[in-house]
Amino acid sequence: MSTRKLSAATSLRTFLEECKAEGDLVEIDLEVDPHLESGAISRRAYETGSPIPLINNPKGKDGPDGLFRILGAPVGVRSDPETRNARLAKSIGLPSNATGHDIIQKLLAAKRADPIPSVQVKDAPLKEHKIFGDKIDLLKMPVPQNHVHDGGRYFLTYGLHSVQTPDGKWVNWAITRCMVIGKRQLTGLVDVNQDIGAIWAMWKALGKDTPWACALGVPPAAAVASGMPLPKFVNEPDYVGTLTGVPVEVIKCETNDLVVPAQSELVLEGVISATETAMEGPMGEYHGLLFPPKKSPQPVMTVNAITYRTNPIVPISVAGRAPDETHTVWALSICAEILDLLQQANLPITKAWCPYESQAIWYVIQVDRKRLVEMKTAPEKFCRQVGEIVFSSKPGRFVPKIFVVGDNVDPSNLRDVVWAEATKSQPQASDFYFVGNYPTYDLVPYATHGFNPRGQKAKVVRLCMLPEEFETLDRPWVEASFRGSYPQEVKNKVLENWQAYGFEGSPVNF
Repeated sequence: MSTRKLSAATSLRTFLEECKAEGDLVEIDLEVDPHLESGAISRRAYETGSPIPLINNPKGKDGPDGLFRILGAPVGVRSDPETRNARLAKSIGLPSNATGHDIIQKLLAAKRADPIPSVQVKDAPLKEHKIFGDKIDLLKMPVPQNHVHDGGRYFLTYGLHSVQTPDGKWVNWAITRCMVIGKRQLTGLVDVNQDIGAIWAMWKALGKDTPWACALGVPPAAAVASGMPLPKFVNEPDYVGTLTGVPVEVIKCETNDLVVPAQSELVLEGVISATETAMEGPMGEYHGLLFPPKKSPQPVMTVNAITYRTNPIVPISVAGRAPDETHTVWALSICAEILDLLQQANLPITKAWCPYESQAIWYVIQVDRKRLVEMKTAPEKFCRQVGEIVFSSKPGRFVPKIFVVGDNVDPSNLRDVVWAEATKSQPQASDFYFVGNYPTYDLVPYATHGFNPRGQKAKVVRLCMLPEEFETLDRPWVEASFRGSYPQEVKNKVLENWQAYGFEGSPVNF
């Protein structure tokens, strides 16, 4: 077993130690019911920017099959503006005060760097305890039901599934929800349009069940990578190495040839059936809505073994109104991918962001106006080019709406984005460029519950710039704001004297 010091990005336990030292962890020793109470605590923590709740005593844990503690809101946001994204930053090896744009640049740098192959170890705390076969009883474990109308108790909401192609050349780690339906059975979304579904289809074509593992309490960087829409055939373990700068340690499963992160807290091993299905859902989702009738048949996952470390921690993501992990992790990783696509196409795009409040549905891109003016392009041509590149891509499936803003608008500041849209986007078709008829992700509410729910939905690029911004660097207006209306020496004086004037806290420069 490796004795090297583990970072917050490579160890959930180190991550939690650092969060606790920064006042961003609350340990709850009162008994908490995993039926709704743990979900309600987590939801409240998300929506108030409160510290991470570590539930040490979930009801049922003390029995012989209890096994684990519950960790809520692992990558929610903090209420402190300066460290708002600290949990995601720590997850990929950045300091707590890293900005959202710092995070996106780190994700891009890892994607563009040479992969760092994983290293297999022979032993880890994960192997301290083992349960096999009929001794497994998921129904007795404190698996939470997070929303009152959820279809059941969801074991995996923030962890990873490990599968690989039949030839063993592609190892895929993916996050997708997973619901308990029996003592040793679960079911979850296995979408053939996503990588786990594509690999399942390969095994199914051979008439075989898919070897499978589900790892919980994984290294934070592994959880982030598992939620990213990386290109097909990219081995997530190698990408995790580039994120952390060190090889990720993996360990072989007990009952199949798959590998999982050695620093996991708990692992389920088994198979995904090629033929057997069960009804799955509904579940409160990233868009903040839950449709009680929404269920679908999904493949059954049978658990043949469980391995876990002493007193393990199982993180949960209680998806719903932003921000939770589906916005901080998933949406920002989509931003990194679409920014990479646009920059590879040599378009003058400097930043990309998904405002958390948009529930991972709005994506904002910022242009470099100097390069834009040098292109001598028309607004419609430019917006359609952006749309075709993004919407035809793998991550573009999850991107229905793009906002294009100038370089005086910060995409990560919703006030700026609303200001730009309200004042510069015309309420007519000339600034709304409907690009193609690309499929929209079925979980977007209007895709399945809006007008024409069975048809493909036009994707839109919304221009939030004025025509002059494509033609000249000299804007024919001046911004009436603290930022734009005063000499720098006056602004500096006000900022330096902010507390002396009697105001509390650090000034926020809007």
